[in-house]
Amino acid sequence: MFNLEQSIAAWRKEMLAAGIKTPVPLEELESHLREEIEKQIKSGQSPQTAFETAVKTIGRGVELKKEFKKAGEPLTARLVKLISIGCGAISFMLSLWFLLFIFKTGPISIILSLMAVATSVLCWRYCYKFLPAIHQEYVRAVIGLVCCIGSVMWIQLFFKNFAPGLAAHAARTEGVEGWGGLLATVLWASTVMAILSSIGYGLEKAAREREIANA
Repeated sequence: MFNLEQSIAAWRKEMLAAGIKTPVPLEELESHLREEIEKQIKSGQSPQTAFETAVKTIGRGVELKKEFKKAGEPLTARLVKLISIGCGAISFMLSLWFLLFIFKTGPISIILSLMAVATSVLCWRYCYKFLPAIHQEYVRAVIGLVCCIGSVMWIQLFFKNFAPGLAAHAARTEGVEGWGGLLATVLWASTVMAILSSIGYGLEKAAREREIANA
């Protein structure tokens, strides 16, 4: 049986999932939706038909998201997400580049390298589930920026201070395992960069997921 309040609650979650929070508050959108539903019911429609008609009139989440895209998400949140994605892209490109050479080495190095790449991918996909839902936008922005800057500084420190010594050790080691260990270490270094850069993006997603859950 059709339940109007449950349908409106599902509509609210769809709006939140689409990112509809500002400039028009979700409460105001819901108020317009209820007014339209009441109007349609008074005209003789059933609650289900009235709800469907009102949703079409107000708009679905995808359409509203396009309408409010520029103003709907704070500039700082978009900036942090873009910087996080940029740092993540650098780490993934480094991983792919060195991964091309790892398959010429031994099985242990290959396994360790694949584990590093898998860790990077899983972190970007699921890390938000383990991050706190921080409601203060500026706090999320500061943490995200610090993590992105830290990821860049880490990879620079690694290649400047650690990589030369590892390369010299690999050159002195007979066989392919020495170079395989070097490549695996580089891949894990880029994984650290990926993990740090994913935090800024993950904090925004964690906050959004909490809003949807509490809707």
